[in-house]
Amino acid sequence: MKAILYVTFLLLSMGAASKDVKSPSNSELLTSYNNLKTKAFDGGINSQYDIFHLVSSNKPTLNEYLTEAFKFMIKAGDAGHTEAQFTIGHMYQKGKLLEKNIDVALGWLLEAAKKDHRKAQLLVGRNYSVRAIDATDEKEKNENEKLAIYWFEKSITDKSLIAIKHYGIYLFMIDTFSSKADELLSQAAENGDSEAMYWLGKMYAHRWSDNRGNIEFDLAHSWLEKAKLNGYKSQEFIDGLNERKKNYLERIAKENSK
Repeated sequence: MKAILYVTFLLLSMGAASKDVKSPSNSELLTSYNNLKTKAFDGGINSQYDIFHLVSSNKPTLNEYLTEAFKFMIKAGDAGHTEAQFTIGHMYQKGKLLEKNIDVALGWLLEAAKKDHRKAQLLVGRNYSVRAIDATDEKEKNENEKLAIYWFEKSITDKSLIAIKHYGIYLFMIDTFSSKADELLSQAAENGDSEAMYWLGKMYAHRWSDNRGNIEFDLAHSWLEKAKLNGYKSQEFIDGLNERKKNYLERIAKENSK
């Protein structure tokens, strides 16, 4: 396996150390592909998985082999290859190189998630969260919400900040005053995640709009500004927040002057 992937991966990894190292030629890539293809035909599930990544990471040179390579990865997934199952599910869930289909995605992702694949568990949680939010039937909504929370809880077992952030966002979306959403988003934000900073700011902004507490407004403004400084587009929301407070203060002033 290492010998087959030497051309495509080892040479590229050495590129930073030496300017003289060249990218693999088209013929070298094709040789690597054919070697993997032979093993894939013989039923080697690792080769069936690896061949797709060889092709997808060497576009456009190997573009014509993309469909064939994907079929091999499907075989690996059917044979129980966890990473193949996750990759296929991820592609369907994101609509990456394939038409987006969250139903097909869920089937593949669940196979990997049940084997404690943390990223798969996160995507399963997100899949069910979308279903819960979109559901019009209350029973269906509650069932999907429980499943979303179950898989989100699994996904944060290894303290992944990405999983923690997305779980926090979901909890905020279903309950503006969720203490756990506050805890999770704060954890991710305090570790430098700009998107978590933004959503934490939004959470406090929504809380302020309900009870008009200065503490909530200041926290909202602070986190939104931090998100902005860290490259997250927050200015539009900051402007809207400031406008809401301005209108609120003007209304209060008028009421007090009567």
